[in-house]
Amino acid sequence: MKGLKLLGRRMLVVALGLVTVWLILVLFYDVADRRLPLVLALASTYAAAAYLILPRAIRLGARILDRGRVPSYTLTGDGLPGDPVNIVLIGTFDELCRAFGRAGWAQADPLGIGSAWRMACAFVLNRPYPSAPFSTL
Repeated sequence: MKGLKLLGRRMLVVALGLVTVWLILVLFYDVADRRLPLVLALASTYAAAAYLILPRAIRLGARILDRGRVPSYTLTGDGLPGDPVNIVLIGTFDELCRAFGRAGWAQADPLGIGSAWRMACAFVLNRPYPSAPFSTL
């Protein structure tokens, strides 16, 4: 029964992918191609696919495949799948921050102009910057 449910979910994701490709190519691109020059039709199709259609399809696919287990990937700020999760930490945020602090870890500085300047200086002067921001994920 579990295998059948998993197969059903996977088939839903395949159907979602096919509908998404159909929506982008047949509906959106055909209409844009008839009304716009080729370059603008391609650019508008790319923009609609990359920023409107695909993010929503990916979110829906991730919901379909959610099995109530430990997540296998992180989510970006706008809810899209991000980096893979390699380890699970159990505890509250404050408990984890204290544990990592005791182990010598530093919390990353917020990404901004100041941290970008400190990263550039650290690179040019060959100095460490242990709290440098790395990724927004």
